[in-house]
Amino acid sequence: MVFIAGCTKKDVLKEDSAKSPAMAEPAAEVKPVEKAVSTEKAPPIKGFSVGEPMLEGAEKTAPAVAAVAEKAATVAVPAKELYELADIRFDFDKFNLKDEARTSLKKHAEWLSKNKDVMIVVEGHCDERGTAEYNLALGERRANAAVKFLVDMGIDEKRIKALSYGEELPLDPGHNEDAWALNRRAHFAASGKK
Repeated sequence: MVFIAGCTKKDVLKEDSAKSPAMAEPAAEVKPVEKAVSTEKAPPIKGFSVGEPMLEGAEKTAPAVAAVAEKAATVAVPAKELYELADIRFDFDKFNLKDEARTSLKKHAEWLSKNKDVMIVVEGHCDERGTAEYNLALGERRANAAVKFLVDMGIDEKRIKALSYGEELPLDPGHNEDAWALNRRAHFAASGKK
């Protein structure tokens, strides 16, 4: 504040300094605070004795750690087994499979053949045009067309469940052809193991 205040303030500060002797004295030297060092020993760690190397104590718990690691390995899915069950698209008011849909379904069937303990749900969806009842029926036909293709590819039909949501769960809430094209689909979800 002293530098910003200008010359007239310096005079005021000098007068105030004369009135307050504490302000006129230079600041006392600040001494660094020393850290307190404890000379007490830390309490012993359970399972280890004083002087025992940590590695030797770790060997005592190795069987438990190995058991946990083995269980985690069985739960984790190796990266090569991960696969995205991509949606397939349908034309307006149709449930027949297009060439792109057949290509995707072949890949789905290959993955399902390698992962025989996985079950899937095939959800049929429609755009908002048409009545709710009509769209539920059309969504069911779309889901069933995908299921039939997968079964024809050798996938056990007991592993696949078909559902229809009709127009109830749009992927895109828009009211134009781009949104409707996204909403006319069959969606695949892995539902766990048999």
